[in-house]
Amino acid sequence: MKLNRFALITISVLIISATILSACAPAVTPTSAAATEAAASTEAPAATEAPVAAEPVTIQYWHTHSDAEAAQLDKVIADFEAANPGITVETTRYAYNDYKTALLTAISSGSVPDVARLDIAWVSEFADQGALTQLDGNLPDFENIVKDTFPGPLSTNLWKDHYYGLPLDTNTQVLLWNKSVFEAAGITTPPATMEEFAADACKLTDAAKKTYGYAEGGTYFWAPAPVFYAMGGKITDEKITTATGYVNGPESVAAFTMLKDLYDQGCLSPNLLGGGIATDAGHAEGTYAMIIDGPWMVDIYKGNYPDFQVNFAPIPTGPQGTTSSVVGGEDVVVLADSANQEAAMKWAAYLLSTDAQKSMASVGQMPTLASLAGDPAMPPYFAVFQEQLKTAQARVPHPKWSDMDNAINNAYQRMLKGEQTPQEALDQAAAEINTLLGN
Repeated sequence: MKLNRFALITISVLIISATILSACAPAVTPTSAAATEAAASTEAPAATEAPVAAEPVTIQYWHTHSDAEAAQLDKVIADFEAANPGITVETTRYAYNDYKTALLTAISSGSVPDVARLDIAWVSEFADQGALTQLDGNLPDFENIVKDTFPGPLSTNLWKDHYYGLPLDTNTQVLLWNKSVFEAAGITTPPATMEEFAADACKLTDAAKKTYGYAEGGTYFWAPAPVFYAMGGKITDEKITTATGYVNGPESVAAFTMLKDLYDQGCLSPNLLGGGIATDAGHAEGTYAMIIDGPWMVDIYKGNYPDFQVNFAPIPTGPQGTTSSVVGGEDVVVLADSANQEAAMKWAAYLLSTDAQKSMASVGQMPTLASLAGDPAMPPYFAVFQEQLKTAQARVPHPKWSDMDNAINNAYQRMLKGEQTPQEALDQAAAEINTLLGN
């Protein structure tokens, strides 16, 4: 148990009074067979040992899969165990809101799972605490495993020039446009550029009817991120050393200025500051002509609005002629205190195999393998998301990301309320982020 390394984690866990959870089976120490003697003869070969059978090992895998995903995961585990005799995978499923606390408790107690599925925003945080195994240089065939993954999801595992996880499943956001609302306004296609997007948002707005051309679900960074990235915005430099000239740079300011202008003109729904109709309901009902959201909307609309035909399109291109969006999803990690590193790495690597990725895709989990884009086994609606993933970008992979998110969230609110200009608000956000970076 590595208590010195995780002292800070122990303190945080004591504060929240979490119950110690232990799901890790004791490690099995291999034993060798007794040596056998060769026949007594001056010409007989030297004594040799009989082959040693691999000792059975059980690895613990923690996750937050849905009911359908967990059922499909059982099939993936059965295939893995058949291909790897002697390795058993036992799973523990958590509700998302309980999961991080359970992991922190397990790490502080020294009784960790061997492998875990983490929110992509957590990997750098746990890696910085020394809780995760570095995979580059340790996981056999690491380079070949990750070379086929989308770059955005892969980047969420990078911390201080090393990789501490594999991109397990992914998602991104694209434009959703209500075709009937568009056609009623005489528009036959979704906007291809940000200039068209802004123009359509206002053309599709009817103040008297309180219908809006565009709506966002909030001011937290995930909501404006696709527009921000497509417009060329950046939060920090590539090495994550400063926010100055990035989150408050000209491209970032232009992105938020466009959104602020749409808000002031009444073309961006005021619901993003609270109240109003939720974006999913408002879009299906025709209140919001456009929203930006993810692949889960297919199932949401099937359940809540079965007669509504959802239409997807790429995020419109920015001034540089390129589209982008934001990366979501989960990564798979091996815990540093796992006593079963070799077996744990085999399981983590198997989850990135084509068979495992295609199997989980059948229940809506979007694969991270770029080679599966366009595969006939994928749900048809995956295509636009997989194309968007080619240029989608991760939120800053840093242990302080949640605090950075708050800084941007607050800046967005100040500019929408007219308390600061976009430049002033983002200048303040840059200073706050720099403090988080230790500047």
